Amino acid sequence: MVSGVLAVAHAAVGCQVTYAVTSQWTGGFTANVNLTNLGDPIPTWTLTWSFGAGQQVTQAWGTTISQNGSQVTARNAAFNGTLATNAATSFGFNGSWNNSGNPAPSSFALNGVTCSGQPTVSPTVSPTVTPTGGPGQANSMGFIGCSMAENVAQGYVAVGGRRMWGPYGTGGLVVQSWTDPNSCAWQKFDQQVSRFGRPTAVWVQICVFNANATYDEVKRLIANARQHAAPGAAIVITGQPLYDAGQTCFLAGANDPQLTYSLARQAAADPTQNVSAGSAQGGSAATARGRRSAPTRASRPAPTSRGVAGRASRRGCRAIADRKICAS
Repeated sequence: MVSGVLAVAHAAVGCQVTYAVTSQWTGGFTANVNLTNLGDPIPTWTLTWSFGAGQQVTQAWGTTISQNGSQVTARNAAFNGTLATNAATSFGFNGSWNNSGNPAPSSFALNGVTCSGQPTVSPTVSPTVTPTGGPGQANSMGFIGCSMAENVAQGYVAVGGRRMWGPYGTGGLVVQSWTDPNSCAWQKFDQQVSRFGRPTAVWVQICVFNANATYDEVKRLIANARQHAAPGAAIVITGQPLYDAGQTCFLAGANDPQLTYSLARQAAADPTQNVSAGSAQGGSAATARGRRSAPTRASRPAPTSRGVAGRASRRGCRAIADRKICAS
């Protein structure tokens, strides 16, 4: 028999930061930050640090900076978000200080991972179909997402998968559909719970419409998944598929796969969330191959997870625009 398991892959993460105060005067200073990505390529970045002597950022360039007490968060500008392996970018800011001490921050973190100056290997987890498991595991893994998650579930069930739920009508449900724990999206989820019990694992796929989602919304989505799943349930989070060049879900917005992938990686790197990041690229490759190689209707064999996902991918993209799911 076949059953759903979690397949472990590995991704390199790492960064190096050079921080320098280039000018200082009574009550003010200018600092420059150089960031080098030592890990796998990233589509967007967020750099965080804490000031130890009451410094406050007053103006910035090459980044968007926010500050809450001593904690500072710098996010990429539109022109410097993508960083290949060993690629670097820099930004600067003006700040205020107490005229007594202006020490450099003791550490920095890139997308939630502390910059040690060396790349490290981080495990990532993704749902897959593997011959294993027993009858007791059937329907013990739930999922939330949009039609793209539905496509995966459809293909999974088509090849005999038993652990993960089959499709249950989530097409068109994006991040904001899942941020309210009492929304009709979660009512659909709870209907599955009433059939199969609270799942011991949940696959969370981040879906967006018009490239609209924030990390705070993703955190609310994760919290709701824990609320509706079994205590201690494992949470696996992915973005939308990273399609082959020239292929994208146009309704989700420009750079939507990169945005959702980055949000998933950020959540996985956040120790407060306790989630594992799945792989978006693997699913996209299967989708693209299924789309290119789909046989004619007369000779089409029984559906498989690859074929179903491939044939449904464009239909799934269109379903994002159909926001009438909760009316049924």
